[in-house]
Amino acid sequence: MNNVEYNTKNLIRAIRTSNEYNHYHRVLDKIKQNEELYTGMNEYRKRCFLLQMANEDTLFDDVAKLREEFKDIINDNLVAEFLIAEQRLNKMTRQVNTSILDGVNLDVDFL
Repeated sequence: MNNVEYNTKNLIRAIRTSNEYNHYHRVLDKIKQNEELYTGMNEYRKRCFLLQMANEDTLFDDVAKLREEFKDIINDNLVAEFLIAEQRLNKMTRQVNTSILDGVNLDVDFL
């Protein structure tokens, strides 16, 4: 297990020094300076996440309504930049997870 732990720490270090990770945190730090913007953005992110988890047939309509409700927040340049940075960081970590699952041949067909 020591080898796995060592390489896990190296992977974490690589992620934390990536452009995606650092850009995400730079923009997040700027947004946190405006408490109202930060709170509104987080409410949008939370509700969007919950909609996606619900997996309803009306997902696209519900997301469109949510985007309309939060248009002032998500049209803010800094928030838009953050949401893109967040998406890129999430994509990177998803690719890492997929590579690990594929590489160790873990059976996740039940998902």
